[in-house]
Amino acid sequence: MSKNNTQSKLLDFFTGTPTYNDDKDASDYAYFSAPLNIFFLSCLLLHGAYMGVFSYLKIPLMVALDGVCVVLYTAFVIILKRVKGSWIFCALLSALEIYLHQICTVRFFGLSPGFHYLLIPLMFLSVFIRKKGKVYTVLRNIMIALASVTFIYLVVFFIDYQPIYNLRSWLNTGLIIINCIISFLVTAVFISRLVVSLDEKRSELDTSVNEKVNEIEKMQNQIIISFANIIEARDGSTGKHVKRTSLYVEALVKELKNNGDFPDILDDEYMHDTMLSAPLHDIGKITIPDAILTKAGRLTQTEFQKIQMHTINGKEIIEEAMSDIENEGFLKVAKSVALYHHECWDGSGYPYGIAGDEIPLCARIMTIADYFDALVAKRSYKAALPTSVVFDNIVEQRGKKFDPVVTDAFLRIRDQIDEIAKANAD
Repeated sequence: MSKNNTQSKLLDFFTGTPTYNDDKDASDYAYFSAPLNIFFLSCLLLHGAYMGVFSYLKIPLMVALDGVCVVLYTAFVIILKRVKGSWIFCALLSALEIYLHQICTVRFFGLSPGFHYLLIPLMFLSVFIRKKGKVYTVLRNIMIALASVTFIYLVVFFIDYQPIYNLRSWLNTGLIIINCIISFLVTAVFISRLVVSLDEKRSELDTSVNEKVNEIEKMQNQIIISFANIIEARDGSTGKHVKRTSLYVEALVKELKNNGDFPDILDDEYMHDTMLSAPLHDIGKITIPDAILTKAGRLTQTEFQKIQMHTINGKEIIEEAMSDIENEGFLKVAKSVALYHHECWDGSGYPYGIAGDEIPLCARIMTIADYFDALVAKRSYKAALPTSVVFDNIVEQRGKKFDPVVTDAFLRIRDQIDEIAKANAD
């Protein structure tokens, strides 16, 4: 094995992220173990340097103290690299070592503990100020700098101390200042790296969660559309009815939003729920007998009453089948679309004959989309009408069957609706 290769492996061992023999769960620990590894390695190098300094100054007690620290941090690095989950154990031992080290340092340097030591956690906690913006960054840096300078100033100039070893005053003061600065820097680097690591892990988890949510939502949408297609096929229509009406609804809600209509109702969530609910508008037809649903001739009064029940039945099916869904907004919209999409603006619709704003907006949107497609599409019991004729009918029914505002929006996107109908013709 070449010398360069050996050095590369040694460097990677001490500075690389622990992999725990390529364990698949290593990434769950890397966000903390990597910064901790840097901290341990920094402390190892720092105490090694201290050993050299105190050896030169002939202070054996401090050499021994830093020698113990070097051994401990070497062990921490090795354990952290070799044992999965050891960061908990190593972090606790490191905290204990730092605490005991500070007690010994205070004793050996002749320092007395005081209120100024409260500035240390203030400095490190300030690193966690992660709000974006230059103002927050400047304030955080000022807080850290002031706390550091104040701590060192109070330690050096406002505490009467006498070290247990004999050093010139300027040298002892210099060692104190250097030790404080280096200790602050090492710990600040660790905390800062930890915060960055946590942010990266949080971002990674957010991305993963968003991807899973999108996958689940796509799957749910496909299930809804497939289920709706099966139901629609029973009355002689194709699955394109579901696709066309959904596209009409999508185009219509976007036009209403862009035009500033219904600002108190039509927010992004309501738009999303309305578009997602569109395929479910006729879900209640599953309860209607085929003999009625596919009848080519005119329905009797009794048969028409049974057809009308698909609105109430649809609402009940959604209520029962989706009772465990936590999205109450979607459930409310889906039930409203199924129940009220045959109600009319003038109160002449069914099942309840309600009028005007009593009809939920989502249902008023669905009504015009469903009406348009029902007339332009060919069914087993009727021929298709030209879109121009259907648009004329919609103009005539403005303020009668349809909400005037919704009708105006539908007519404004007439060309877009026409394109959807042609591109998705049966």
